Amino acid sequence: MWSTPGLRFHHYVSVSGTVVVLGGWRGYHPLMRVDLTDGTCLAGDPTFAPGIALVWPLPLRLKPESGSAADAVLLASTSQPALRLLDTRTGAELGAWPLPAPVHCPDSGNAYRVGDDGRIVFISGRRTVMAFHPASGVEVLWQHERDLPPLPPILSDGTLLLAGASCVTVVDLVNGGRTEVTSLSPGAACAAVAVPGGALFARTDGDLITIDRVGRLRARVRLPAPIDGLFSGGGSLVHTIGKGHLTTLKVSSMQN
Repeated sequence: MWSTPGLRFHHYVSVSGTVVVLGGWRGYHPLMRVDLTDGTCLAGDPTFAPGIALVWPLPLRLKPESGSAADAVLLASTSQPALRLLDTRTGAELGAWPLPAPVHCPDSGNAYRVGDDGRIVFISGRRTVMAFHPASGVEVLWQHERDLPPLPPILSDGTLLLAGASCVTVVDLVNGGRTEVTSLSPGAACAAVAVPGGALFARTDGDLITIDRVGRLRARVRLPAPIDGLFSGGGSLVHTIGKGHLTTLKVSSMQN
C-alpha cells in the first residue's frame, strides 16, 4: 500500500481508526502519528520530555452521548503518574488523569486489559490495581500487599484475577472474598488471558493452569517449551507462543 522510511526502532505500533500511532518504546523516538491510507506523517503530536519512555498506547473508540464517535489512544509514560487521552485524528488531548504512581508495564508488551464491563484495568506502581473509563476517569480497585509482575490484571464479572510471582490471587470485588492459588510451578508468571468463566495463566517453564472466578484450579497442562505469551483466539481458543512452538488450546467453559 505504502512505505514510509525513517521509522526504524519506533516500535509500539497501534492502529486507531485511520491513524497509526507509534514511537515511545524505551524513549528512543518520540510519539508520532501516520495516516493509515497513504503513510503521511501527521502534525500536532503530543509533547513528552525528550527521551521519555511510554507505555504501549491503547486504541479506544469513544462513543459520546451526542455527536459522532472519535478514535483515540490512551497514553502514559513509565516515569510520570498520569493517564492522557489523545484524539488520534487531530492530535488534541481529550483529558488527563493523575495516578498514585506510573503505570507498571513490561518492556515490550501491553500494560492494559479491557474488562468485560468496558473498564480498562492496569497496575499503578507495583501494588495498586486501577481501572479507567473515559466517562468516569480512574479508580482504585485493589491494593495488593506484595509487588505484582508487569502483567495486566483480568477483570471478569466483578472479579479480579491477578498473576503473582508465587500465587494467583482471586478477588471478589462485589462481596469482598479473596482466594490464593499457591499450587504453581517454580517458573515465573509470564502471561494471562481471560477465558470463559475465569482465566488461563502461564509460567515461563511451560506450565499452564485455568482458574475459575471463585479461585478453583480447573485444569493444568504443561507445554514442552518455555512460554513467552498468550493470545485470545476468540471464544474458547487460546494461542500460546514459546521458543520454537506455536500452540493452540481449546479451554473448556468454567461456567457453573
